[in-house]
Amino acid sequence: MLDTHSPNLTEAIRFLVRDSDERHDRIAASALAGKAQRKLRLRNRQIREKRTFYAMFAFGLLLGGLELFIVLHYL
Repeated sequence: MLDTHSPNLTEAIRFLVRDSDERHDRIAASALAGKAQRKLRLRNRQIREKRTFYAMFAFGLLLGGLELFIVLHYL
């Protein structure tokens, strides 16, 4: 049902999380170099994916709770 109203919602959530991470990465990335930076990039990617998952999961729970409230309200 949600996809019909907003098909790009998951992409919008990913964009918001990525944009937030990039602001923090600009400062930290300038201080590191070489091999440590590559390792940090992999770790940052994993953290970014985890944050995206948690943001989407929380949003899904919120929508699920709202839908459950609406269904139970009309019974």
